[in-house]
Amino acid sequence: MIEKQNSKQLFENLIWGIDEVSQFTSYSKGTIYNLVSEGEIPFRKKRGRLWFIPSEVLNWMKGEL
Repeated sequence: MIEKQNSKQLFENLIWGIDEVSQFTSYSKGTIYNLVSEGEIPFRKKRGRLWFIPSEVLNWMKGEL
């Protein structure tokens, strides 16, 4: 139940940082950074920070991107 609530709260955010993506995917931050550098996961970069759109990450996890 707690896990379900956390996922719901995550999707209330319009954008995610690396911490939220790590929490949602259960991947370590290092793995996320590697996926970004290989262009494997959808992301945005602004002012030196990585940003992720939750729906894009979900679609990526489902193999739709």
